[in-house]
Amino acid sequence: MESAYEQLLARYTDATDTIAQSHSSNHLKRTAAPHHESHGSQGSHRQDASGADPEATATKQLLVRQARLLTRICKVRRGGDNGGDANEVDSDLLRRRLDDIASMAMAKFYAYRYDRVPYYWRELYTDALVLMTLRLVVPSLCDHRRITDGAMDEVVELLDRALITTGGAGSLGPTWIEGTLHKLQVWHDAGSVRKGAQEPPQKRQRTESAVFASREPYGRPALLPERTCPRYDGWTLDRFEDYMNAEGGRPRPVVFTDLMSHWPALNENPWRRQDYLLSRTFGGRRLVPVEVGRSYVDEGWGQELIQFKRFLERYVVDAPPETEDDASSEGAALSTRRRPVGYLAQHNLFHQIPLLRNDIRIPDFCWAAVPRHPTDPAKDQPQVDVPQLNAWFGPARTITPLHTDGYHNLLCQVVGAKYVRLYPPWCSAAMRPRPPEHGVDMSNTSAVDVGVLEGWDEPPEGMDEEAIEGMGRGLDGVECWECVLEPGDTLVIPIGWWHYVRSLSISFSVSFWWN
Repeated sequence: MESAYEQLLARYTDATDTIAQSHSSNHLKRTAAPHHESHGSQGSHRQDASGADPEATATKQLLVRQARLLTRICKVRRGGDNGGDANEVDSDLLRRRLDDIASMAMAKFYAYRYDRVPYYWRELYTDALVLMTLRLVVPSLCDHRRITDGAMDEVVELLDRALITTGGAGSLGPTWIEGTLHKLQVWHDAGSVRKGAQEPPQKRQRTESAVFASREPYGRPALLPERTCPRYDGWTLDRFEDYMNAEGGRPRPVVFTDLMSHWPALNENPWRRQDYLLSRTFGGRRLVPVEVGRSYVDEGWGQELIQFKRFLERYVVDAPPETEDDASSEGAALSTRRRPVGYLAQHNLFHQIPLLRNDIRIPDFCWAAVPRHPTDPAKDQPQVDVPQLNAWFGPARTITPLHTDGYHNLLCQVVGAKYVRLYPPWCSAAMRPRPPEHGVDMSNTSAVDVGVLEGWDEPPEGMDEEAIEGMGRGLDGVECWECVLEPGDTLVIPIGWWHYVRSLSISFSVSFWWN
């Protein structure tokens, strides 16, 4: 039976052969292919029109040469021969060439709209990143039968960039990347178990005891009884369907307290423990997309790809002091207030990291027959066969601005507490939908800033008291619901309902969109 070491070497040797053959055959067989790209799914159509693109053709040829050099290195190293052809390869030049290929491909991501990047550029980018990881993995395994922590960090980052940026589009496909990450983690975890057994018990206990703080440093809004979402448990699927379709298919938001009680994330695999989340994310090495800034509608808002452990350190665990009194000086307090907020928001973390997907369950209510959009059929989204899952994880004071979605939503609270305010779709005019921005339709997002309106956030530059009062007057008499979600709570957000979400503490939620 092959060892994990031998499996990894064989996997990478086969991968370099596949990449070299794929791009050689693409060039020879598809050069005359008509120029056609699918724009409906981020360039997922695999027809290769690179023959009509001289730059792409030359880049493919360059990639094939690097793949063949790496194939030679793999075969010589695995054969135990440290001399010969392998020593003739200039490792630094090989690295620079792969960097060049990845940079050329990445430049095309900015030259096209995100869903119109030609497939062959996405493929070139992914394959270049895979070959970069081979250059790190194979020599380390062959020479030392181990991969250093620094090299492992870089390998995981490169593979995750390929998954997140291109969906794993390439000669090997996302399944190869996901499988390789799994094998690397098994390899790494086996070494960690051996190392951990040698650590003093006190050190292990201190590491394992880290639980996310439940403090709500900025306070909790007082809920008005007449607009607080009702809370239920014990409902059957039939009763839920009847509720959703009653009153002409205009249900109100409600909270269920028993839909998550069997989730491992709340029980044997608790997401409230830092060490558990780190163990499921390859020691925190996995990359995640993080929104930086108070809200995606604010000036200066941006995104970055960072390691999960860096996200925890920078934005969650070492978040700014909760009050100005906690800061050591006036200058420190000012610095704290200006420190950006980081939010892992609306990311399908569970497709990227199946180990976390195993800790949750799709609620049965997601299979209910539910009504369409109550006021505007044009806002209905195409039917989804399975619910769309997204993760929402960040410190206190992270927000999702007032907006509406084209799906019914079950928002499940796993860690911490969140405040949610909701307005019905038949009051959309009062929500002041935003106009297009930079060619992007923003009509599903409101110009009403709930945080500013309530005095929880500072108004953005240019918004004066008169404008804030005008926002408030526009909501006079408008139906409104609100709630605070605790761990184990599930909020039903019916299709079309406008909702504003604010974390009161460190918070981890999962949303299920379905129709």
